[in-house]
Amino acid sequence: MRKITTATRSSYIQAGIGTVVLALALPLAMGSESDAHTAALAAVWCLMAMGWNIISGYAGPLSLGQGAFFGLTAFFTTMLFARFNLSPFVGILVGVVVSVLVALGIGLLTLRLSGLYFALATLTIPLIIGVLTKYFGFYEITRPYVGQSVAYLQFDSSVAYYIIAAVLVVLGLFFTAYLSGTRTGRYFVAIRENPRAAEASGVPTSRYKLIAFLIGAAFSALAGGLYSQLAFVFNPDDVYSPLVSVQALLIVLIGGPGTVLGPLIGAAIVIPGGELLAQNFSQLPGLNNLAYAAVLFVVALFSKGGLYPLLEGLVGRLLGRRRRPGGRSGVGAGPGPGRSGPAEGDEDVDDVEALAPEGAVGGRGERR
Repeated sequence: MRKITTATRSSYIQAGIGTVVLALALPLAMGSESDAHTAALAAVWCLMAMGWNIISGYAGPLSLGQGAFFGLTAFFTTMLFARFNLSPFVGILVGVVVSVLVALGIGLLTLRLSGLYFALATLTIPLIIGVLTKYFGFYEITRPYVGQSVAYLQFDSSVAYYIIAAVLVVLGLFFTAYLSGTRTGRYFVAIRENPRAAEASGVPTSRYKLIAFLIGAAFSALAGGLYSQLAFVFNPDDVYSPLVSVQALLIVLIGGPGTVLGPLIGAAIVIPGGELLAQNFSQLPGLNNLAYAAVLFVVALFSKGGLYPLLEGLVGRLLGRRRRPGGRSGVGAGPGPGRSGPAEGDEDVDDVEALAPEGAVGGRGERR
């Protein structure tokens, strides 16, 4: 249990570091309206990426359908406000509930699939919802302007949106840190590392993959609701585009999948970088996508676990600390440093086994 406590403490340290970073970014966001808008977008996309990180970074199944939940809440938030004058708070609540229910139905149908088949099945979901949205006549919905109003989530400056999104990101960081130290979180890791061994050892893999899918859907739905307040116009072609899910995936892969800080690190690079390229190289459409691919390629070459393990190792060397053999020096690290779970060659598999029922799973196979 001591090892579990150490890993959990390390996860909370990551969440604390993320909180400090978000607080330090506030003065930068207050520099100009453009800076504030970019910071708010980065925080919203961090929240979106957290949803993908829970289902795919921690639990393993590769989901390409997070855009469906993102778009559903963006739709309900904008539509209920424009058509029925209901506060965005109501729209976000309705959108999150509907998204979780939709995720429940999708999960029950698709989570029995694995690998590429599950990814392709989830990829079709936002496309189908987008077609249905336009079929019922919702092509573009403009968010009404009522002046500065807390009740309607309208503010003169994007700094307020950044603060709201940053608070939600902080809550998400600490929730992820808490989750990684629970039995549920350890089951997620066991399923990701070796689903067959997890099933054989008594872990109800289908149930826990569904739980991860529902949690991820809630995060992505919440991000969609906040995004709708920044976008002003709901367009189904934008929010249900496959690129929405792919961008969340890129953010996590660059930052570090299966880590608490990964989505924040990735969002801090991808979103401001994309906005900077769009502003300065608008004559070269698609340059931001090329830049994302280049960054991902470089990260993959030097650190398969994303930037977090790389930064963790750098900080460790700067502080003069020696890493343990196997590269596992922090919170939640899967194969390789930085991710949740046992690393290859790591002898500390007992922390997973202590939580799994009757013969635990660890590493890349059953370890006794």
